[in-house]
Amino acid sequence: MDEQIKTCISCGKPLAERVEEEERTGTGTSLSTGRCSTYRVWYCANRDCLMFNTALYREQIADSGDR
Repeated sequence: MDEQIKTCISCGKPLAERVEEEERTGTGTSLSTGRCSTYRVWYCANRDCLMFNTALYREQIADSGDR
């Protein structure tokens, strides 16, 4: 599988990544409480860059809940 390397839009260096989980709660019957979405967040790790520690890309990698 060929993965594309994401680079910073400002300095052009490769981005670092972290995983974030976001809990969603419903407002009615459409979403149940306790559901969460997991995202991979790409950010610039170059301390000399204007975009340092700024989240540049966010992609959903999982959606979990009661099964």
